Amino acid sequence: MAGTAAKHLRLEAARRELGLRKDEFVLGIEHGAIRTCWSGDELCVRAGEVVRWRAKPDELAELTRLVHAAEAAGISGISRHRFDQLARLGVIRPVRSYTNRYHAVVWQYSAADARRLPELRPELTGVRLPGPHLDELASGADRRAEGHRSRLRAQALLMLRDPWTKAAAWSYWSPSTRPPVSRGKLSQAEAVHLARRAAEERLSDVLGSHAAPVTPEEQAEAGREFTAALRRARRSRPAPELVAPSDAAARLGCTVQQIPDEYRDRGVPVDLLEQSVADGLPTVPAPAQIAAARGQRAAQRRKDERQAARKAEQAAKRLREQREQTIAARARAHIPERTADPRVAFHLGPTNSGKTHDAIALLAAHAEAGRTCVYAAPLRMLAFEVYERLRARLGTERVGLHTGEEHLNPDAPVLCCTAEAAPVVGDFLVVDEAHWLADESRGHAWTRLLLNGSHTDVHVCAAPEAEGLLREFFAAGTDITVVRHTRHGVLGRAREFQAATLPSASAVVAFSRKAVLALHRELLEAGRSATVLYGAMPPAARREQIRRLSEGEVDVIVTTDVIGHGVNLPLRAVAFAETDKYDGRSRRKLLVWEAAQIAGRAGRRSQGAGEGLVGAYRSRLPGLTASARLLDQAVHAANGARPGDLRVTTARLRPTWTDLGRPEPGEIPHALAGWTAAARKAAQDRPWLRPMPVAEIHAKLQRARQAVGAPLDVNARWPRDGRTVWRLITMPVDADRTVYPAVCRAVLLGAPLRHLVRPSALIERMALSQAEAYAATMRDLSTAVLAFGRECGGLSTEELAVGEQAAAERINHLVAASRPLATHGSCASCGEPCAPWYTHCDACHSARFFSHDTACFDW
Repeated sequence: MAGTAAKHLRLEAARRELGLRKDEFVLGIEHGAIRTCWSGDELCVRAGEVVRWRAKPDELAELTRLVHAAEAAGISGISRHRFDQLARLGVIRPVRSYTNRYHAVVWQYSAADARRLPELRPELTGVRLPGPHLDELASGADRRAEGHRSRLRAQALLMLRDPWTKAAAWSYWSPSTRPPVSRGKLSQAEAVHLARRAAEERLSDVLGSHAAPVTPEEQAEAGREFTAALRRARRSRPAPELVAPSDAAARLGCTVQQIPDEYRDRGVPVDLLEQSVADGLPTVPAPAQIAAARGQRAAQRRKDERQAARKAEQAAKRLREQREQTIAARARAHIPERTADPRVAFHLGPTNSGKTHDAIALLAAHAEAGRTCVYAAPLRMLAFEVYERLRARLGTERVGLHTGEEHLNPDAPVLCCTAEAAPVVGDFLVVDEAHWLADESRGHAWTRLLLNGSHTDVHVCAAPEAEGLLREFFAAGTDITVVRHTRHGVLGRAREFQAATLPSASAVVAFSRKAVLALHRELLEAGRSATVLYGAMPPAARREQIRRLSEGEVDVIVTTDVIGHGVNLPLRAVAFAETDKYDGRSRRKLLVWEAAQIAGRAGRRSQGAGEGLVGAYRSRLPGLTASARLLDQAVHAANGARPGDLRVTTARLRPTWTDLGRPEPGEIPHALAGWTAAARKAAQDRPWLRPMPVAEIHAKLQRARQAVGAPLDVNARWPRDGRTVWRLITMPVDADRTVYPAVCRAVLLGAPLRHLVRPSALIERMALSQAEAYAATMRDLSTAVLAFGRECGGLSTEELAVGEQAAAERINHLVAASRPLATHGSCASCGEPCAPWYTHCDACHSARFFSHDTACFDW
């Protein structure tokens, strides 16, 4: 932080460091939130105070926040009308005003003042104002401007230290407050000293006229304040006595005419005379000269401070860079090597070719022979499906499930896992959907299993395009058997489907939740029985929707591309309502292999659906279109008649905390940079191996830092050690989840999380989106509790599983009600079909906004 090498910061420098506007900064000083101190004659802020608030920017922003009347009323818990009444009565004083484009004065207030209002004046926030206040309002009283000026005067006095200077300020604001000397209320020496303080401190420039009293009441108050300030000044020290101009001239050896006009009539202050004699001056300096000299000295002092701060910052920067280089140099890129060559089998083929089915059958046979086995899948749902199949064949006690959200029988000899959770030891390993190797964010999990595993038999299921990369993982001479699978049954190409012509056991595919719900509404209105399936649904709800379709309770399932990754459904037809999707960065067309992966779900052999059909779905909703050419290519690719455009050429590495050199939390960003460079260098002889992007880890570290208020510095002190923080930021919970900051505070600060658990009565009344969000929160909390135990907010996995199950049951109830789940796809004005991502159709939108625009112009 620039300038914090000094012990104190000037007010302007502190304001810049804290990132506050001037009125917000002064408000923080007025409220005592930003503590100040005097350094000589200058008001300053200690550097430690700036560091303290920079670690808690949200709290400081709330203490210094300015709000308009409507928001201030909401904070106070009263109506806007009552708040305006209290502001006009002067009960709450404005902080700032401006003139809007309608030439009306708009007032802003302190949010902290509004929050304290009910506590300080409870009698004025009740049902009815007291009679005297109502009478005053009836007379047209409006003291907002008066209160604003009063606040400005109080803030200006905060910047003045000397009692005589404060008295001079009150004298400046209203000349009528200066009692005549002839009455004896103010001596000649005091009058001269007040004028001298006003001139030497340049009060006319500092105070200006914006805070000067205007009304007779203000001027009367200023008179009283001046009297009180003068009394305090007299108690602090008497005004310097005056020396006759002739005597002063004789002591200085000058003529009376050389004495400044300010002192020639009344006399020269004795302290000024003695200082001038000691300094050997030819005459006493005028107040303006003293002010100019003081300003020059202050300017020089500020210049020296800036230079010293700049040098200190440069030195600190050099030390920081050296520290960062040392941290980066500690990082090592560890590329695991197999100690023994396993027997390897590649099961390569398109969807519905039986590659996973055959590998699972081999795994079950080896398990029956007493060997330890591991099945690794990309999705929890697929791992659960295989878990259910193996449990039915081998028995519950011999099969376990291990995912990010659940651990069931983890010591069983047969484990079904997501790839990230799969153990690297065992006899028999099945790695499913291994073309995920190329995924930037999750490919490292497949790399870890294939490079680091110690299994004696490895069976890898993947798309044919991954064969070249998979061979790179095994040494030359390794016994590799390639089993090439062909699709069971040929996909047929249907020209077009409509709601009435969809065969039973069909899937309609779209690529957003809103589009899925809109299509579901359309099918219900067409008399079809339908359900939905998309990523935001909890796993229990997804399984229930799959069961409803499998058992014939519904004819059609409207789904996203979630069915493209190993979800087995008895589908006779897959109908694409659209072939464009948003991939997190932009809206783009599906790749051929993506469309083929989804299209291949039609005609699943093991589900008894027979031959499959693929076509476009004609919806009455605008904005949903499917490319016939892309669907033709997808069907050919799924049938093996043409190669897909899937590119699996690069595998990914991810670091461990040990690889990074066991960094502390503030060191992690620099350790990651060092590891990335080391990984690239270590993989030079393996061009197919690349370090994973670390942007997501950086984002989660930033969210964690903000959640606990840790400084953004390599030397920052965090509440917990680096290993704990690393586990937190590599936990499979996305940084943009609303629950993630709360989990960070729970793990690092010991904050509770029980307030996130809702009672069952409330869950039963949730809307669809609320139940989905709640289920996602419960899953994220389950992941955190599995990783950190009871120290994560005092929750248990059992109660979180109950909450997720309750949300899933609520979703199932809403979906099974056979009525539209949302208004998506219908115009809010006329009810006609519209694009799911809009609330109004084009005609109603144009009518509404055209009439609004014309009302704004004088034609």
